[in-house]
Amino acid sequence: MKVRIYLAVLCLLTFAYSADGQTPKKNEQSAEWEYKQLSSPSDEVINNHAKEGWEVITALGGGGDSNSFYRVILKRHKSHALFGTPTSEIPKPQPPPPNPKCKLTLAEAPAIRGLRLGMTSDEIFGIFPGNEREELERSQKLKSAELPPNYGYMRFPFDLSRYATKDRFTGISYIEVGLFDKKVVQLSARYPNIPQFDNIEQLMEIITKQFGLPEFKDWPGYQRYWSNPSLSCDGFTFQADGYLTINMTDPSYTKILEERRLADLAKKREGFKL
Repeated sequence: MKVRIYLAVLCLLTFAYSADGQTPKKNEQSAEWEYKQLSSPSDEVINNHAKEGWEVITALGGGGDSNSFYRVILKRHKSHALFGTPTSEIPKPQPPPPNPKCKLTLAEAPAIRGLRLGMTSDEIFGIFPGNEREELERSQKLKSAELPPNYGYMRFPFDLSRYATKDRFTGISYIEVGLFDKKVVQLSARYPNIPQFDNIEQLMEIITKQFGLPEFKDWPGYQRYWSNPSLSCDGFTFQADGYLTINMTDPSYTKILEERRLADLAKKREGFKL
């Protein structure tokens, strides 16, 4: 009888001790395995964990609209030297060095069959002489270019088939120049019958070689299949597309044009009366 009472009291004490949360916990380091879950890890992440002793137990099913979400459960045995330590991060690759900036000046900008940035309106119109009506229209456009909202800028297109100098431009169907204060600041040329190329890189190798530009792979932002590659140099910008149209610009005029626009706006505001 005494034995039964003693055992009953002992059970009650044990229960009370446990209910108060005083039961000693297991030391985590004494566990046989440690476990970890990864959410949609890449192969690189899984391989990195494997190097530090983690083993894949299972991968749990997908989720989301594309069924691309999954969870991987890993375990690592206590015998491993890194047991209980955080897994190291994957080293971030060093970014490639930036491509060198193009140092070509405006004077070194490519010429297209003798047409260059910086030429005067008289030089351009001398290459594309017009009849009496065209001469008058050009003169009027140059005068209107001086007024707002042009502030010195005007574009002049040339259909090369109409001029006696068309043989000089064989292979080019269309040229357009942008004049600012009667000087060429933009130059565009359209080549309608270029050969077929596997990619833009093959075409750009020819363009850069003929125009004396940096190699295409050295252009900032270089991509082998770049659809509209562009290059900013110290004195000009160069842009091409795969169709092929070449555009060159002297960007310095844009600052002057904007200053004129703002000055004209300020003048109008000052003179505004109700």
